[in-house]
Amino acid sequence: MKFIKDFKEISKKDVSLVGGKGANLGELTKIKIPVPPGFVVLTSAFDMNGKMLKEIEKEILIAFDSLKSKYLAVRSSATTEDSKIDSWAGQLESYLNTTRKNLMKNIKKCWVSLGNPRAVFYRQKRGLKGKKISVAVIIQKMIKADVSGVCFTVHPVTKDKNQMVIEAAWGLGEILVSGQITPDTYVIEKDSLNILDININPQKKMIIFAEKDNKTITVPGSERSKQKLSENQIKKLARLCLKIENHHKDPQDIEWALEKNKFYILQSRPVTAF
Repeated sequence: MKFIKDFKEISKKDVSLVGGKGANLGELTKIKIPVPPGFVVLTSAFDMNGKMLKEIEKEILIAFDSLKSKYLAVRSSATTEDSKIDSWAGQLESYLNTTRKNLMKNIKKCWVSLGNPRAVFYRQKRGLKGKKISVAVIIQKMIKADVSGVCFTVHPVTKDKNQMVIEAAWGLGEILVSGQITPDTYVIEKDSLNILDININPQKKMIIFAEKDNKTITVPGSERSKQKLSENQIKKLARLCLKIENHHKDPQDIEWALEKNKFYILQSRPVTAF
């Protein structure tokens, strides 16, 4: 019995096997969007309730070794997640800097997170209490981001469909998602890719990759008030995000990272509040 699927084998039809987030990463890989390589531990492994654990673990470790990366990100992917109605953003667990040694431990934590108070409350609030929900687990190469952020392919405030907004911060995206800093904001006209507005916000601290746990450091003085992305980089990222929106045919909320001058898309979900 196969308990994992590589991103290259996954499409949006596989939500029941890989969860919403996993299906999205498969779709992005299929249309040649630069997604960090990885695989998904299928919901069938979660549904085994601890049975066949040795067989599951063996298959996972073979796939882990094939990625040839010491540190991986491990993320939960629920079967109703990242849909137009239910985004589940921040409700289930994620573990960065996961090694071969603690991989299975973190996967089990993702499985258990469906029962955490946040997730239970969310299910009740969204009327999902009686619905069967399974959890897949995404295993993905860690990106040591120099700059990271989000892109909304519709203006999140004015709702203008011909404008997209990119937010950018130094270091890993954790500092932006947790609301610790105010990012740079760039507004782009989608039709022409003209940059309509650049709002630079000084950044005093950043989160960087560290082996055992990511750490917060002070941004070097010369970088603090500097624009995070150049105009060329803004346009390059905007093209990538437009390609994703055109594929899904819906406005998207996209997480991205820049490592060594290469953009990676970490995840994409429909803009649920639109």
